[in-house]
Amino acid sequence: MTRADLHTHTTASDGQLTPEELVRLANQFHFDAVAITDHDTTAGIEPARIAAGSSLQVIPGIEIGARSSEDKVDILGYFIDPRHPELQQRLAHFRASRLQRGQMIVERLAQMGVPVDWARVTALAAGDTVGRPHIARALVEAGHVASMKEAFDRYIGSGCPAYVPRTTLSPEEAIRLIHAAGGAAVLAHPVYVRGFPAMVARLAAASLDGIEVAYPDHTPEIEAHARQLAQQFDLVMTGGSDFHGFGVDGKAMLGAALAPPGCVEALRERAGHYQHAR
Repeated sequence: MTRADLHTHTTASDGQLTPEELVRLANQFHFDAVAITDHDTTAGIEPARIAAGSSLQVIPGIEIGARSSEDKVDILGYFIDPRHPELQQRLAHFRASRLQRGQMIVERLAQMGVPVDWARVTALAAGDTVGRPHIARALVEAGHVASMKEAFDRYIGSGCPAYVPRTTLSPEEAIRLIHAAGGAAVLAHPVYVRGFPAMVARLAAASLDGIEVAYPDHTPEIEAHARQLAQQFDLVMTGGSDFHGFGVDGKAMLGAALAPPGCVEALRERAGHYQHAR
């Protein structure tokens, strides 16, 4: 059985650990494999691979934040080609959009009398993808809120006064992009997808490959429903912690949810179909 956490983030996006630090932690936890699934960037994959050597399988991944109407639907990609030209072109566009969005959010906060330093936000980002968690951390540091959760709930979460939507793809477009890069596409954390059974049925028609059934915030009922949908639509059952770092509000520890048995091999097989079709 492969012991694997298939949902992790590094400093390349909004995680607190560098790829090298994440690999060391995964080795301490005696994992066989870990997927690097940063938001809209593959920059953390190669450093993690180099750090891992032969001690740990580093699965090249991505998390693409798609939208369906007003609903956020994140799609994870596994065994992608990190250098795929179309993928990199689209990711560069997403990162530029995130940067512009971040600046607009900071401007709105200033207008509300809740200023944060943009230079500090970019310093907190450290990598090449600026996200709302970096703004939330800056709000905490500035003393405007007590926690990142409060920052989202009061100021920068969806529907809040400083919230700014960003340009992104539909879930179907995200799946197609992942397939073009030779990867398998998986619906992330269905607990956060409104009406997720209908979304799974919709995306299964667009060749979705899997669904994240093991996730820290899933109740037994949600996990059971996700498993039933996976069986119904012939989807790979995956799992991961969505690890962002130590003591991050609302985020679990590495290994809090692990991939089900056979998952890594099944994802590699699914991805192989798209790699052979390229």
